[in-house]
Amino acid sequence: LSFHCSTNQTSRIMRDMKQSRLHRFAFCSILLAHELPMSDAGASSSSSNDKHHKHDNSKCGIYLAPSSIPHAGLGMYAGHREYKKGEQVTDGDIVIPIFEMDWHNQLKEWEYDNFLWDEYTWNGEVFPGGEQEQEDVSQLQFASPGVGAAANSYLSLVNIEDDWIKLGLGTNAKSPGAGAQTPYHGRKFSATSDIPIGGEIWVSYGSNYFESRDRIYGYIPLPASYPPADKLLKRFERMRIRTEAEQPEQLSSDIWEDLLETVLDYGKTWETSRVLNALPDSAKRIPDVLMDGGTAYRDFNRSIQDLSWLEENGQCMDNIKVLAVSQESPDAGRGAAASRFIPKGGLVAPAPVVHAPDYSVLEMFLPVDTPRTKGGGFKVVPDMEGPVMYQLLLNYCFGHEDSTLLLCPYGLLTALINHSSENANTRVVWSDAMRHKEWLNHTIDHFGEEYIAGLQLDFVALRDIQEDEEILIDYGEAWQRAWDEHKASFVPREHYMPAFELNNRLDELEFRTVRDRPYFLDGVQLRCRAWYVGQFLAVEEDDSDDFPCQIIQKLGNDRYQVQLVKDESDNVISHFTEEEMLWDVPFDAFWFIDMPYERLHHFQFDAFRHAMMVPDDIFPEKWKNKNEDQEEEAASTTAPKTSSDSEL
Repeated sequence: LSFHCSTNQTSRIMRDMKQSRLHRFAFCSILLAHELPMSDAGASSSSSNDKHHKHDNSKCGIYLAPSSIPHAGLGMYAGHREYKKGEQVTDGDIVIPIFEMDWHNQLKEWEYDNFLWDEYTWNGEVFPGGEQEQEDVSQLQFASPGVGAAANSYLSLVNIEDDWIKLGLGTNAKSPGAGAQTPYHGRKFSATSDIPIGGEIWVSYGSNYFESRDRIYGYIPLPASYPPADKLLKRFERMRIRTEAEQPEQLSSDIWEDLLETVLDYGKTWETSRVLNALPDSAKRIPDVLMDGGTAYRDFNRSIQDLSWLEENGQCMDNIKVLAVSQESPDAGRGAAASRFIPKGGLVAPAPVVHAPDYSVLEMFLPVDTPRTKGGGFKVVPDMEGPVMYQLLLNYCFGHEDSTLLLCPYGLLTALINHSSENANTRVVWSDAMRHKEWLNHTIDHFGEEYIAGLQLDFVALRDIQEDEEILIDYGEAWQRAWDEHKASFVPREHYMPAFELNNRLDELEFRTVRDRPYFLDGVQLRCRAWYVGQFLAVEEDDSDDFPCQIIQKLGNDRYQVQLVKDESDNVISHFTEEEMLWDVPFDAFWFIDMPYERLHHFQFDAFRHAMMVPDDIFPEKWKNKNEDQEEEAASTTAPKTSSDSEL
């Protein structure tokens, strides 16, 4: 065998080891896996096809079924149709902001660590508009029910990506429902490559997701791992072919299996090598792996299922579609409608649930200063003795009056299903496809130890539902009472309209001067675009695309006298020595941003919060722990009182 490692250091190591030449190849393979440059690479995709092929809408287009990744739970699959590159795969779903969970829970008696939603949330920087939610966007997360939680990620096989998210209230800013729904909507996913019938749908979680979870998933290959792994296999295969041609009787296939096994065994020494983890487990598979596109695609064929298997083991996810405005209740904003006829007793949508043992994890508190124990001064902490608000996520979860357990479904578009106590055509039941049916017999304490989603609800038709008919369920009597009380006492913010709504109406807006009413009093800030300011003032290259400003007076013909505002907290204009005045500013030079913590859905005590109710006839008795908690609190004289025992 004429194989030599390329570095003098390696040659010296090999002489010292005095190993056989086969072991020498194995050892050099390990070093090669570490020395080869880790550059991003991928197979070139086929040319874009913008034509949307006709398909039979009466048949399911998306299935929820066990993922082709072992031990990865459920995944999403293309159903009775293929999706060409560029085609829309799913309708526009919502995402729900979650604010500063660590901060709001820092003083809780119980340790805040196993919040299962952490495995399903997306970083705040991902969605436009998130930077205006709060001061530190790194403490912002988004729950993304639907594709964002149901689809698995295999970075080398990613075949869908989302379009830009939209921002819109979905209802009037003066409605009692304002602030009770997320304004983030329209998260559609389109195919980035052709997805065959039965092919699993893969979304990108990003490399950082897996790099930060090595303890959970191990050192799985990343996109940069596959090119060096392919190079290693090609060298391996060339060596095998050349050697067998020269000495066909001396080396059997078993020896090459032993050689690859030796390579993999050496890999245990470098267990953090993602390159070695990209190699196949059998030498016999190497030619096929290389022929099928390399190590990045070695599991591609396995990810395609027969339709018969999907129909037997999966559930249809695309029986519902987005309804722009709820026909049953305009206060509810958007809704869900049937995308095809659904017979009585038929599945409307499957919905695995993310559990939280105690819904108090979603409590939010006002800030208060408290003296530091060391070094003097003060620090800002949650005021747990003050009023309590809840995260918006609560409105999208199920609970029960007698329990602290919270169950948050993540079915495709199921978060848009609205309430009707009189006209409900759907109800929730426990799914026969549930992964862990035995959990129905466990106590709530058990859920604090489970870091996977094992329960599942199904939305089932109570009667025949026609195509385009709105899907409605009964949220329960407790929810209805809370909503009626909220509507009776609701007082809207008189002058408020969020920035994203103002920006949609710039050409019809009656702009206010500082004498009329400063915008900051209503939680928004007026900005002047840099392209206009730069015509009159020297704008530095690293400036952002706008500056804080205020309107001094209206000049007529949609022209204004404007003053740039000196704001010490905004280093964007810190180079200005004095406030600058601009004349004849056109209306299209303006736009608005929301001030931190001012949006209706954030921390507003006049926004409605209440979980939907799991029907009592399917809620396990073992989960009804409210009375137990109240008895423990009454018996304790030292534990501080929280709102966890208040009505859900």
